[in-house]
Amino acid sequence: MKQKDKTYKRIMATMLPAYIVILLVFNIITSDRTFSEMENRVLEQAPSFNIGQLLHGNFTTNYEKYIADQFAFRDFWIGVKSHSEKILGKKDSNGVYLGRDGYLLQNFNKPMEEDFKNNINIINSFSSSIPEVNKYFMLVPNAVEILKDKLPPYAPVSNQLAFINKVEQSLSTDIKFIDVYNALYSKKDDYTFYKTDHHWTTKGAYYSYKEMGNTMDFIPKEESDFNVEQITDSFFGSLYSKSGFKNIAPDTINLYIPKSKEKYNIDFYGTDKPTTSLYSMDNINKKDKYTIFLGGNHPLIKITTNSNNKEKLLIIKDSYANSIVPFLTGHYGEIYMVDLRYYDGNLKEFIESNSIDNLLFLYNGNTFFEDKSIENIM
Repeated sequence: MKQKDKTYKRIMATMLPAYIVILLVFNIITSDRTFSEMENRVLEQAPSFNIGQLLHGNFTTNYEKYIADQFAFRDFWIGVKSHSEKILGKKDSNGVYLGRDGYLLQNFNKPMEEDFKNNINIINSFSSSIPEVNKYFMLVPNAVEILKDKLPPYAPVSNQLAFINKVEQSLSTDIKFIDVYNALYSKKDDYTFYKTDHHWTTKGAYYSYKEMGNTMDFIPKEESDFNVEQITDSFFGSLYSKSGFKNIAPDTINLYIPKSKEKYNIDFYGTDKPTTSLYSMDNINKKDKYTIFLGGNHPLIKITTNSNNKEKLLIIKDSYANSIVPFLTGHYGEIYMVDLRYYDGNLKEFIESNSIDNLLFLYNGNTFFEDKSIENIM
């Protein structure tokens, strides 16, 4: 019996180092990924060494995030972790709560005070550099705030609305804040957020579009002005993949098609593939079906419309904007969309050279408070 124990220990002592070596080799030879389709987010890249950031601890923090995001077989290990936690009875997995009525709710962690102030200062400074442009800011609360009644009991989620209000109070007076909390909360039972994805539904985007009109001085269309078309009932979104929770019903995706004929020309800068449709319908066969809206995220998009209003709108945005822009095409002659996670141009020069009349910052709460790409605006 003792001999068997010794043999077992020898095998384990040999396997563990071998396992570690194999993982190290795979981490070295595997190319870094820029995007996780499973989690539907941009992955951390290797940070550039900077002595100032090292002294402040930022370099170490960013490098740890880089290692975690680029770890070999990351998607596989996420699945193993989620399955194990579910067996143990946990109500959350990988930052996602399993809520009532089949809702998956992404956790919200309050931002660091230094990061918060930095983002606000950047936005205010940029706003002051373009005084002739009308400026607006929409910060969309996530499902974890609007549908907090669906969270498991005693879930330790920070108050996202408090930080959204803090943003409103911290912005320069020349930036008009578009408050969509009440509009979304009052309609929270109307399927305004997907159950398995972190985005709002097209209906949630529509209710917020109605609020935009009050601040941005256009008359929004009524819901009866659109034909609502269901294009899929088998959408499993990013939170479904990220959490690993299974046996959850899929989402449906609806499109709001204007009954009055609209025409568009859409140019994706950096490509030679212009289109006349706001929807990439082939993506309905992809895992991330939300990318049917404008084909997903791009550094820069230009949409030319047949609207009688010839004013130009620039949207600095995350992916929440992709499903609300189709409501705006009847109100602006040209709409530009910039995603700072991918765009590396000079925005001030862009605004001046294209005679932009209106600038809209449009972010969801989780992205705005976590993503450092807002620094690229300067």
